[in-house]
Amino acid sequence: MLSTVFALSALAVVSHSLAIPVESADRIELASCPFPNNTATALNMYSCSNSGDTIEVKWVRITDLNGVDMYPIDPRKPFILELVAFNNGPDYEDNKVDVRVFEYQKSWSTGQCGWAEIPTFGALNGIDGCEFAHNCPLTSGDLDLKIELDLSPYSNIISMLTANSAIQLNISMKDFNPGSKHEEITCVVAQLKIN
Repeated sequence: MLSTVFALSALAVVSHSLAIPVESADRIELASCPFPNNTATALNMYSCSNSGDTIEVKWVRITDLNGVDMYPIDPRKPFILELVAFNNGPDYEDNKVDVRVFEYQKSWSTGQCGWAEIPTFGALNGIDGCEFAHNCPLTSGDLDLKIELDLSPYSNIISMLTANSAIQLNISMKDFNPGSKHEEITCVVAQLKIN
């Protein structure tokens, strides 16, 4: 019993002597980052397509189910994604979508604000674009699409995001027509504010 008391006392002395006082200037402060690319007030979208991609997205608008502009986005509620695009390729009867999610935040290591990927462990890979968006076939030529999106099946990933923050979605669509090599047909980056 006495040896246990001595051991615990010695441990307390060692741990106290190894403690390094933290000056107030050395403390890490968790500050929020400003919204990048005007995402505080509007969606920022651009193409990340490769030269071989066949679908060019021209613009995107997000509304509620009644057609009223919706911004910022509440990912727990269904919304409409209106998109205007042009398909330079064949009709696509089947497609799969991979999505990567990033949050704009301050880095612990550098103190700089930037996009940090949120691990989804493949949960947003291989999404059946036709089933999810109900927009197949994607025909050749002009595409004016109104896609109702309900992200509630992905609530476990959404819960990892900070409310009132900027997120970035990297969306890559791949051709899954019979005989295809599953090549990318379009890629879009959407940066937006979520509630």
